[in-house]
Amino acid sequence: MDTVYNLQLIIQPNLDALVDNATFASGAVDDTSTALDSSSPQKIIVKDGGITTVKLADSSSTTTGVTFAKMQHVAANTVMVRDANSEGDISAKAVTDTQILIGDGTGFTAAGLSGDATMTNAGVVDISDDVALGGNPTTTTQSAGNNTTRVATTAFVTTGQASGTNYSSGGSALTNVTPTTSGTTAIVDFADLTFSNATVTARGCLIYNDTQSDKAVAAIDFGGDKTSTAGDFTIVFPSATATGAIIRLA
Repeated sequence: MDTVYNLQLIIQPNLDALVDNATFASGAVDDTSTALDSSSPQKIIVKDGGITTVKLADSSSTTTGVTFAKMQHVAANTVMVRDANSEGDISAKAVTDTQILIGDGTGFTAAGLSGDATMTNAGVVDISDDVALGGNPTTTTQSAGNNTTRVATTAFVTTGQASGTNYSSGGSALTNVTPTTSGTTAIVDFADLTFSNATVTARGCLIYNDTQSDKAVAAIDFGGDKTSTAGDFTIVFPSATATGAIIRLA
C-alpha cells in the first residue's frame, strides 16, 4: 500500500508552538563536530572538532581565506610576530614612535637608534657632531674647490688636482728630513719644493706616500688660491720644531 502524505494549513500561533516544541532526533549531533547547547529551546552549535584545516579553503587571492576583519583585534601600534626562536603562536609586539624591530635570534626587540646616530619616524638618520671614528674609516678624496667639513682624504687621486704649465700630474717627490724628536714630540720635515717656470693655481696640497699605495699623509690648506704665472711656485715648509713642523706626533 502506498504511503499517503497530507498537507494541513495552520495559523501562526500553532506554527510557533510547533517550532518551539520541536526536538532533535537521536543522532542528529555527534558531540565531536556538533553539539546541542544548554539554551531552551536548544540550538545546534559547531564544536572545535568540526572546524579543521581541510574545511578551510586555501587562500588564492586577496579576497579569499580568513579576512583581517575575522581576526581578533590587537592593541594599537603593534605588529604580529612569532616572538621566539621556535614554532608557535604569534603575538602582538608593541612598536612606539621612532622604534624599529631588531631580531636577535630569540625573538624581536623594539628599539630606536641611539648614541651617535638617531632616526626620525620618517626614516631620516642623523649622525651627531664630533663623532669619534675608530679603526681606519675611508671616503673619497675631496673634490676641487670644496672646503666643506668631510672625513679626511685617504689617498691621492687625480680628481681635484691642479693643472698647468710645468706642473705634472702627481706633483714631484719631496726630499724628506730624517724623523727626529723635540722633547716628547716626534717631528718630520721636508725640504722646500719648487715647481719652476710654472703657470698654475692651487688652493692647497696633499702629501702622500708614493710607496704605500699613494696613502694620504697630510692635506694642507693654503687659506686661499695661490697662483704663479710663468714663474716659480714654491711650497715653503715651516720650521722643524715641536710646535711648527709640518708633521708632529706628541
